[in-house]
Amino acid sequence: MFPLSHRVRLLIGLAGSLAVLAGSMGVGWLAPASVLRTLPLFDLVRTSRTAVVLCTFLLAAGLLLLLFAWLSLGLALRPNARTRTRANAPSPLRQVVASTIVWAAPLIVALPLFSRDMFAYLGQGRILVAGLDPYADNMADVPGWFEAGVDIKWAETVTPYGPLFVLLARIVVVATSWLPMEAALIGVRLLAVAGLAMIAYYGWRIARLRGFNEAAVLWAVACSPLVLMNFVLAGHNDALMLGLIAAGVYWAMRDRPILATVLVTAAIGIKPIAMIALPIIGIIWAGSTATWGALIRRWAAVAGLALVGLLGLGLGLGVGIGWVAGLGTPIEIGSWYSIPRIVSLFARDFGPGLGLDGDVARTAVVRIFLFLGCLVAAYLVTVKRRSDPLWLLAGVFSALVLFSPLQHPWYGLWLITLFGMAGLGRAWQVRLLIYVTAFLMFIGISGEQVDLIERLRADASIPVVYGWIGVVGIVLVVAAFEFELFRRYTRPGLPLPMLARARPVDSEAAADAAAGTQPGRAVPPTVQS
Repeated sequence: MFPLSHRVRLLIGLAGSLAVLAGSMGVGWLAPASVLRTLPLFDLVRTSRTAVVLCTFLLAAGLLLLLFAWLSLGLALRPNARTRTRANAPSPLRQVVASTIVWAAPLIVALPLFSRDMFAYLGQGRILVAGLDPYADNMADVPGWFEAGVDIKWAETVTPYGPLFVLLARIVVVATSWLPMEAALIGVRLLAVAGLAMIAYYGWRIARLRGFNEAAVLWAVACSPLVLMNFVLAGHNDALMLGLIAAGVYWAMRDRPILATVLVTAAIGIKPIAMIALPIIGIIWAGSTATWGALIRRWAAVAGLALVGLLGLGLGLGVGIGWVAGLGTPIEIGSWYSIPRIVSLFARDFGPGLGLDGDVARTAVVRIFLFLGCLVAAYLVTVKRRSDPLWLLAGVFSALVLFSPLQHPWYGLWLITLFGMAGLGRAWQVRLLIYVTAFLMFIGISGEQVDLIERLRADASIPVVYGWIGVVGIVLVVAAFEFELFRRYTRPGLPLPMLARARPVDSEAAADAAAGTQPGRAVPPTVQS
């Protein structure tokens, strides 16, 4: 983590992205009917054991290079995002923006990695094209659905996504119907990239409005390898949901509550979980000194506007309110690192010894945790309603994610994005961000497996070596970062360069703040933990 020039750091990250791109050709997800399978060279790369091992190594090495470059970039930040760090070097803010663009660009054309959800998105768009209802009909009702790369778990499952996203998926399917399947995948991925661009843009605007270190906020929410893995390579629609939520919060802070509600309603149309952001819009609209009566009126107005918008989306798609059926997440599934999941499995195993049915005990524990998460969320938006609204928003999402049995790496990005925008003002918060990023990268590498070719899955050495390269490499890179952090900042008693602590507000930011803040409006100018 020694001091690197911006150009060297940029090239290291670019080399990592290109390595991931090359590796995806051998171990990325590929639909059975893909035309790429007919290319002799491509087929050789995916069936030769030597080539697959090489692609696996390139993928792991590329991710480690991206992690190294991202952490090195964090060490190069300064409290004032407009201060140049050395002669002829761009400002830290420009460095973060340039890094995000350069590192993400090659990944747009990579084969899907770490998730097959992009194939499912297209499958749901094809359901609409076939004249079926994605909230009543299944993927298996569309001819050739499996050949299009959709995971078999989606065969008899209705879509859990909102009507706006299904409509966008339909548009991608129709627009690319005359092109190879990979063009449709890139189209879906560009939706996620658009969401990432919104996260970056409105993260910058929120940081500017609140007088934070803009470069530090963007470094946290836009260019980490975990973001690139899930919002570019895997193309998850969570990026679009988060981008719309960020836009809604920003415009609520600028005293545009109607526009803010419309944007959050659009986020609900992507993923219904976004509805938990609506009470925060009402809190910002009412202001931190509002009475209960005023706050309830704002909540009612926000809920009414959202309901009208969602009904309009459903009717425009021709499904009415049938999409509400997708709100429920099956509690039979879960993640091995989820505390509710772990406790529920203990209840299942030890329940019979107490005279209880094991499955009933497991389900009861899961429901109790979900209920507790809802209680925490309700506590935050009622008792703690006068707190910083961005920290409230992050806290509400945390309550629902951490108390759920199902936790994917991209769910972790919900929290990283929202807490990053709220402003990480203490050293332990920055360290937690880094450790969570490293852990979820490990989950992405070893838990959400890449393809690794069906024929070679019996060869356990490939995924094992791949996983160990990722785990050992991540530990070494994070340890090197901690050493540099201690040597350059902790031991001399200097503040960490990645802190989003308030900086002297320049005239432009002051004008923004003056335009967006009114007496009683909940737009705290300083970090609150």
